[in-house]
Amino acid sequence: MSTPDPILVLSELQRLVHNLIRVGSIHSVDHGGPGKPARVRVQIGELVTDWRPYHECRAGGTKTWNPPTAGEQATVLSPSGDLGAAVVLVGLNSTGNPAPSNDPNKTITEYPDGTVVEYDHAAHALLVTLAAGGTATLIAPGSVTVDSPEVTMTGNCTVDGSLTYKGGMRGSGKASGAGSSADIEGTLSTTQDVVANGISLAGHVHGEVLRGGDNTSSPRGAA
Repeated sequence: MSTPDPILVLSELQRLVHNLIRVGSIHSVDHGGPGKPARVRVQIGELVTDWRPYHECRAGGTKTWNPPTAGEQATVLSPSGDLGAAVVLVGLNSTGNPAPSNDPNKTITEYPDGTVVEYDHAAHALLVTLAAGGTATLIAPGSVTVDSPEVTMTGNCTVDGSLTYKGGMRGSGKASGAGSSADIEGTLSTTQDVVANGISLAGHVHGEVLRGGDNTSSPRGAA
């Protein structure tokens, strides 16, 4: 039985140690499918790895889906230096893919279309900015509660169901196309009274009441 060449053995050990931790960039992404986990190939210098799994934030009872993109810097961890058994860690900033901010007080997620979710924990301010044409949908089979002393809506508001308010209502101005500050189609019911320009609908009186077809004077306040 021949004795292994120590130089070759040392060379192989050096290669395996060298491959334990390698830094490269995402070459390509396979987004997987039913029963097929997503995988990536990583380019390390002139070498391109085989398809290998990458780390998501969570992959158990709680799951996340945020696949890496080509060109993103990554770290390849290879048990015993075997690239064929490697797993890939993504999320390393680089000059080609810099961080969206250098403010230590902010946590920011920036999406490829330009949408940004930003929380400033020094100012206690959450800002969500959608890209042009973006939409947002919240589906809650139970209920939604917005607990704030002030809520401002800058655009039109449509309520498909019944609108209930408990603290009174005040308004001014006219909506586009409206003839008055409030246009209501259908019957308006109230359990008490309607007061217009200081005159009560239920309790106003008229002067100059005559017999026959003469008209009364304009309505006055309650008697």
